[in-house]
Amino acid sequence: MTAHGAGWMWLHLALADTRCRAWIAQHAPVSELARDVLAGPDRHLRLDIIGSEIVGVLPDLHREFAQPGEDLVPVRFVMTERLLITARRRRGHSIEINRRAIESGKRFPTAISFLDAVIDQFADTIARMAEKLGDELDHVEDHVMHDEPADERQRIGRVRQQAVRVHRQLAQLRSVFHRLEPRLIAHNAMIAAAIRALAQKLDALDNEVGSLHERARLLLDELDAKMTAITNRRLHTLSVLTAVLLPATLVTGFFGMNTKDMPFQNVEGGTWMAATVALAAALACYWALRRMQAF
Repeated sequence: MTAHGAGWMWLHLALADTRCRAWIAQHAPVSELARDVLAGPDRHLRLDIIGSEIVGVLPDLHREFAQPGEDLVPVRFVMTERLLITARRRRGHSIEINRRAIESGKRFPTAISFLDAVIDQFADTIARMAEKLGDELDHVEDHVMHDEPADERQRIGRVRQQAVRVHRQLAQLRSVFHRLEPRLIAHNAMIAAAIRALAQKLDALDNEVGSLHERARLLLDELDAKMTAITNRRLHTLSVLTAVLLPATLVTGFFGMNTKDMPFQNVEGGTWMAATVALAAALACYWALRRMQAF
């Protein structure tokens, strides 16, 4: 490590391997505080300047097979002018993409340019995820605009949950970058410029994710209002039917009593007469409801 020429070196460590954790604790050429960040349990985002070192914990998307997953994983790093050490417990998508880019022949002149590429790749992946969430909301919105929409709460809930998780991480990352930039200007103007550019990109991305969350909330309100209107309409129809059939039910209940001197009992066509009375009672109730503008 001490004879790698005029360039810089990147070491990427898997914290699930006990040998990597032992190397960090015993042989990593960084300060004790930097070692604590590399191998520590802290999952909160951070960026700090410790002497000539920049240490931090940044988010990345978990890589599932060949595609990025939805879970966010922390990537720990320590960076000096000629050395970058990154460490993770689970595979990160942005780190893996840039590692493959290096294997394909791409070169990064400085450590900060590589770190910038990793964060930029993370932002691009989040942007594609936001575009996918937007398409999902478009599809749900088409269903909600129908007269009889299906209950799409579960799909909207998934979009809101993912948007909230991403927004929380982006907001923390933006805050960390904005706090660190003034300190980096005096330390390293080039790094400060890269951090500023990334912060601006994250600002725009966070606004987009925030608008998706707000859109999902409004869409959920629209769906609730639509479902409430449908339920009220069905209840109204049921109430009208109940009111119209109530007199007829009363008539049939009356003629169903097994008592003496029942009307139409010994008359030819008595059943049809009783049915006519029941129908007339229902029509009279319907006319009265219409007259009172009950529906």
